[in-house]
Amino acid sequence: MTSKRLSPPFVALCVALVAACSGGEETETTTFSSSATATATATDTNGTATATATATTGDTETTGATETTTTGGSTTTTTGTDSDTTPELECGNGVVEGDEECDDGDANDDSAACTSACRVAYCGDGLVGPDEECDDGNDDNSDACLAGCVAASCGDAFIYEGVEQCDDGNDDNADACVEGCKQALCGDGFIGPGEACDDGNLDDNDDCTSNCSLASCGDGNLQMGEECDDGNDDQTDDCLSTCLAAACGDGFVQAGVEQCDDGNQSDADPCLVSCQLATCDDALKSNAETDVDCGGPDCGKCNNGKVCAANSDCVSGACVNGSCNLPTSCKQLKDGLPNTPSGVYQIDTDGDGPKIPFEVYCEMTVDGGGWTLVGRSRNTPSSPGCAGTDGGGNFGWRSAQGSLNNDAEAYSLDAAAKGLEFNQILFGSHSGSKAFAGQAYRHTVIADFINVHKDTHYFIGKPTKILGGCDDSSMFNWAGYTSNTDTFHFRDVNGNGFGLTASGWRSCYDTCVGGDMNGKPGMVFAR
Repeated sequence: MTSKRLSPPFVALCVALVAACSGGEETETTTFSSSATATATATDTNGTATATATATTGDTETTGATETTTTGGSTTTTTGTDSDTTPELECGNGVVEGDEECDDGDANDDSAACTSACRVAYCGDGLVGPDEECDDGNDDNSDACLAGCVAASCGDAFIYEGVEQCDDGNDDNADACVEGCKQALCGDGFIGPGEACDDGNLDDNDDCTSNCSLASCGDGNLQMGEECDDGNDDQTDDCLSTCLAAACGDGFVQAGVEQCDDGNQSDADPCLVSCQLATCDDALKSNAETDVDCGGPDCGKCNNGKVCAANSDCVSGACVNGSCNLPTSCKQLKDGLPNTPSGVYQIDTDGDGPKIPFEVYCEMTVDGGGWTLVGRSRNTPSSPGCAGTDGGGNFGWRSAQGSLNNDAEAYSLDAAAKGLEFNQILFGSHSGSKAFAGQAYRHTVIADFINVHKDTHYFIGKPTKILGGCDDSSMFNWAGYTSNTDTFHFRDVNGNGFGLTASGWRSCYDTCVGGDMNGKPGMVFAR
């Protein structure tokens, strides 16, 4: 037999095994971990038991007990460990142990599918894991991280408190929530609900006002092209509904400023070009005045020489050729001044012509008035009857005699020389004055009767009864022969020598045939 030398470690192991096996006592082994490891194996001579021990020298101290029992060739090894020396589980060793949900070894990370705590990452764990934009550990959708671990953003349909004013989840800028998740408002540049326009500014002087309505006259905002805009349609204030500043002549009366406004530039109506009411002392030829502050229906009458449109415009009662002047006849005076009483007045038959004005007596009451006295017999006639002329001399249409103011003497105007125009004759009897007494009749004759029938008769027919008298005065059917200087010719046949003489009526008949005027003092008027 060859003798082998055992190494010291092996010997030590053996000694330990022997000691452990003797009497079945528990053997305590202390192993120190080191860089050197020794292993020893012992086999009894019967080949029935084997013990192996491994010694390690190192920094870690392990204390344990191993019990080996051999029975009938079967070996049972029991290893016991004290409770205060149980090895701890290690997360990150790549092995899922204990209550670990996962263990990816070195790949474990709080941003990985398996966290550094060996837990499976999930949304809401407070860690930003794979496919997560964020993870704030809650399901609040009003903060920076939504419940789906998606970062809050405009358009996600959740309102990020303190950051977003709204979030309707769309990019429609025509609704209540516009770009940037801001509440739609006038001036944001987007035409939103209730807006007609939105140009992104609050300037009222452009096409879109500060309340996002289209600029228009009456919106209360002054835009280009408007003189004013007071936001109302009141036409009596200083801004019209057309957005033009109120002005005289615009056709609207500005309260407190204008008395009237007829929209024209004429003083020939009740409203002057100054937008004040015309008056009779405004120093203007205004309204219906015919001259400055006179004439027309409202103002006083104009003096001679003033412009007129009617006889009634003039103080004289006569408008001759558009100018106030002396009346051309009593008829014109009556027309111009209807209330003029009977009396003596001055007339001018040719207006501003060469004829000299003269006085006449005007009868203003009988048969409408306006009659000019052309002949009057004496107060106490000589009862001429059917006798010849009484030698009156200058008494007739074409002769002048007596004084207008002396009723005791015969009077004749000389109507032909004075140029008196007429087409009616009024004749009758008087009782000592220039008033008719008893009878008065009227004839209508042709124009220019005095000249046309200067040397001829003119058949007129029976006269019209005006005062008293008879309805069938046939003595006065003919007139004419105005060249006679001693009578105003009237008769019942085509002949000469009858009518009014300086002494009175010579009609030959004291009955109604002669008008019941024969031998009575009489008068002849013309108009």
